[in-house]
Amino acid sequence: MRRLLLFLVFILVISRSNGQELSLDSCQSLARKNHPLLKQAGIIDQISELRQQNIEVLNLPQFDLTARGSWQSDVTKFSLKLPGVAGPIPLAKDQYKAYVDIKQRIYDGGVAKKSKELEEADRLVNRQQNETELYKIKETVNALYFNALVIQENLRIVNLKKETLAEQIKTVSSGVENGVSLPNNLDQLKAEKLLTDQQEVELRSIYQTTCALLEIVTGTSVSEKITFVKPALRNIVINSDIGRPEILLFTLQQSKLEKSAEMLKNARNPFIYAFGQGGYGRPGFNMLDNNFADFYMFGASLSWNIWDWHKSRRERSTIKLQQDIININQDNFTRSIKMSLKQEENNALKIKSLITTDEQLVVIKDQITKRSESSLKNGIITSADYIRDLNAALQAKVNLETHKVQLLQTAVNYQTIKGNK
Repeated sequence: MRRLLLFLVFILVISRSNGQELSLDSCQSLARKNHPLLKQAGIIDQISELRQQNIEVLNLPQFDLTARGSWQSDVTKFSLKLPGVAGPIPLAKDQYKAYVDIKQRIYDGGVAKKSKELEEADRLVNRQQNETELYKIKETVNALYFNALVIQENLRIVNLKKETLAEQIKTVSSGVENGVSLPNNLDQLKAEKLLTDQQEVELRSIYQTTCALLEIVTGTSVSEKITFVKPALRNIVINSDIGRPEILLFTLQQSKLEKSAEMLKNARNPFIYAFGQGGYGRPGFNMLDNNFADFYMFGASLSWNIWDWHKSRRERSTIKLQQDIININQDNFTRSIKMSLKQEENNALKIKSLITTDEQLVVIKDQITKRSESSLKNGIITSADYIRDLNAALQAKVNLETHKVQLLQTAVNYQTIKGNK
């Protein structure tokens, strides 16, 4: 009983593996997760966090340690001599000093705050640029997936042709044995069967390549036994909404430039610092004392660049020109998207018309093939005539299935170009 259960489980696993399916949405999701650029988003955040921490450090006290020893050719001397009064001891020409400077920013005109806002704007721009590159993988997945669908349908029809030829070879072989059909008819059918086998080999080679490329893109196993599921036909909704990540990128770039302009404005404000210095050396602050001594001082300072020769004005003008360039790029991008969408709209209308004709052709060609099959059995036509009609009927089916897949691809491409989910 246990062996029977294990055998049934094994059969269930094998049947599931052979019947594995793969959808377009799952391919898109896997391709995004497998893309190396996805890891870059986390690195961008880490870089930005480090830069934010460096900006915050500017509001903390700054310490500078200086140690210096020197020998100088001359020192300050007093030539005035008073009777009965000893003159000052001459200063030593070797001097030593070690001290610590402390500087604390009290008011920076809002530069630190604007620096953090600018860094955050830069982080968002970098992340969105990364997102635009990630979005391009959708087009690659679409092309590979629908190529696999077309080949899948072609293989199905080729197998149908092989089955049909096998039946006809069996029938004609019997006719040859009974003297009803000519051996030449049988040879032509066998030759066509070999050509069909070659066609299948070529298609399977292309199919293997497509599966291998999808495997690289998605990072998951894509075997030839996988069935590619046709996505549901989506109606093309024509409106002016464009949800591409590039649109948000343009907006974020404009925001970053606005932050840069605000930063320039705040940089013109006065800066106020508290400072202090403490040290030990010879001489100290008393230049007349030749002994080692402690020294210190503290105070406040104000720094204000009241005239920069219009440097800030020119930088603001540069930012304005950069904003104009972004607007031009956005208009050009939107124009290109609208042109691509219009091409897909017209392509969809053309394919729908072709499908209508294909369906009529399939019916007519099938009828012709059935009559040719009957005529071949009765010896009215040759195998070459039958093969011609069979190929025409199968080609009509190939065209129909190919156009159906192309219509699906056009609808998906339309949404991908537009950027709507």
